[in-house]
Amino acid sequence: MRPWPAPIIGLLLVLLGLAACDSAGTRPALLDSRPPPGIAPGFLAPPGFAWGAIKPSGGPELRYGVSAPEGAGRRGQVLILPDPDEPAEVWFETARALNQAGFVVWLFEWGAFGGSGRTLAPFDMVHAANAAAGPQAVAALVAHVIAPGPERPLTIMSSGDSANIALQALQLGTPAAAVIFSAPQAGEARSLRTWERLALRVGLGRLPAPEWRPWSRAESERATPVGSDPWRGRLTHSWRLANPDLRQGGVSLGWRAIGAETRWTGLPEPPAVNQILILTDTPTGAGPAGRCQLPTGCSLVVQPDLGPSPHLAKTSVREPWLLEILAFLGGRSPETVPSFVDEPPSDAPPVG
Repeated sequence: MRPWPAPIIGLLLVLLGLAACDSAGTRPALLDSRPPPGIAPGFLAPPGFAWGAIKPSGGPELRYGVSAPEGAGRRGQVLILPDPDEPAEVWFETARALNQAGFVVWLFEWGAFGGSGRTLAPFDMVHAANAAAGPQAVAALVAHVIAPGPERPLTIMSSGDSANIALQALQLGTPAAAVIFSAPQAGEARSLRTWERLALRVGLGRLPAPEWRPWSRAESERATPVGSDPWRGRLTHSWRLANPDLRQGGVSLGWRAIGAETRWTGLPEPPAVNQILILTDTPTGAGPAGRCQLPTGCSLVVQPDLGPSPHLAKTSVREPWLLEILAFLGGRSPETVPSFVDEPPSDAPPVG
């Protein structure tokens, strides 16, 4: 008996995956995530942190969070766009440090990942209807919720794969005084196969990609970022273990198509944004690092040990990364930055 062609097998897998899930109902944004048991205080939400959600037309609720420095003397606002592979909660430690430096901090999950709402089953599948949805959502949040101005300027900071979303949001006219690309991932996405393009053409972008599998605790435990700290590197798993609504098992065909279509078209130039900071482990490539010399006001900082998730790296890597961000935001010297939060003792067990 001849084996079935790979495209037929792929279509069968996605159809079986869809049939195995309950497609009824929707899931709202998670606005009350539970801290994992045993998590160190420095990894918890900053004082006064609050969740909220916006509802784009035709899409699920998108989750944002905000925390502000205690007292007066606020020095600006920072909007953090996490990488799609991590929940916003893993940025609490960084948000706390930026609050201590005098900045209002916003966290925004711009797609149907993390704790944002889901309208399609399986609910642990990342999906978006079109490539414009993410940038448009960022622009809407900035315009209607953050509302930056001369007395409260906004810096947008992207992490990993959210770099393209930040760039496209700025191209839509989102008002930001500066942008930070933290370890931007801008490699060439895999091209869509013929059968995938056909499935998208007939409106099947909502189907799970063939490699989609339900969220697995064992797989989640193994998926720690390269070069991460033993405790920080387990934060994504720990938050997902404690909060099923944060779990992700894979992506839809539509989400994969967005990745395949997205390409860097150049860095923003004034008046779109006045200052750019790129923190990377390599000065070359097809993404922002290779183009930093073109626009004025672009600063490229190469830290060879940075890795893909510097906010979760060991302290010897994370501190220089954070110091560069604080200096860029406010011109502070290393002697005047706020104290970093205490880390767990070296003999403490990892969280989760």
